[in-house]
Amino acid sequence: GPAVTALATQVKPVAGEGEVALLHALCNAIADAVEYKIGETDATTTAEEAAQQGQGVCQDHAHIFISATRLLGLPARYVSGYFLVDAKDPSEAHHAWAEAWIDGLGWVGFDPTNRLCPTDRYVRLVTGLDATFAAPVRGTRRGGLNEALDVLVEVQQANSQQ
Repeated sequence: GPAVTALATQVKPVAGEGEVALLHALCNAIADAVEYKIGETDATTTAEEAAQQGQGVCQDHAHIFISATRLLGLPARYVSGYFLVDAKDPSEAHHAWAEAWIDGLGWVGFDPTNRLCPTDRYVRLVTGLDATFAAPVRGTRRGGLNEALDVLVEVQQANSQQ
């Protein structure tokens, strides 16, 4: 759509800088254009809708990055996992980011939400074309109507003293 296309075309390659620099610029352009705001989008929101709205969460940032990167002619995929925000305190929230294929490097991660390339504070669970294909839990069930799933995940830095 036009909003994602505008983001993709506003970043210009700098002579001698290469694709990694271009994708860092795209990552920052998305973070500037789409404010991180919980509750404004949902699982069915498309990259174009989030880009037009100018608000979304990490899933939306990743989808916009993937769409724009593909418009630039580079393969990209969605990553679902966890991100340890602060080494002192455990993280409980699920996170999403994207990876782009760079010749000579392979899959390189980009997190527009945090304006970072993933480090050892990121825990990758699954990759896919988009959030639907990279769901951390997926399946079917049969049975009664009253069923609930309760999950608690806590990600923390390992203590190097152990």
